Amino acid sequence: MAESDTPAPRGPRWSRAERIIASAGVLLAADLAVLPWHRFSLALPTEQFGVEVPSFRIDRTGVQEPYALFGIAASVIAVGMVIHVVMARRTSAVPRPGPVHLIAGAVVLGLVAAKLLANTDFLAIGAWVGLALAAAVAYGGFALSQEASTGSDTAVSGA
Repeated sequence: MAESDTPAPRGPRWSRAERIIASAGVLLAADLAVLPWHRFSLALPTEQFGVEVPSFRIDRTGVQEPYALFGIAASVIAVGMVIHVVMARRTSAVPRPGPVHLIAGAVVLGLVAAKLLANTDFLAIGAWVGLALAAAVAYGGFALSQEASTGSDTAVSGA
């Protein structure tokens, strides 16, 4: 009975940079896939004239046109960063994250910004949330590269 009361041993704590990359990367992929990045709606008040015109609304996510490739590439790179961070924590066969996350984070931010700036018509909430999450992924990559260069998991502690 005493064995069931003892908790299982846990690995070392995740650094702040790893937590930022993991959470922001997953949320960015969800934002790109689910939230509307472009929204166009048309509702004409024509009832007073006795004419009925149907209203409509078109929503496009971050992985749909316009410029779907930017959103798809940003999502794939962000998820790749998350997978690498998680696998590096779980197994010793995967090398510890290093300066590659600095470059990958900057690429994710650049792709999301390019998607946003390439077509600024009818932007919706997903575009702005995605830009903030991409900035968080880029910051996490920067912080993780700083940790790797100092050899510490807590080099960027947020103090």
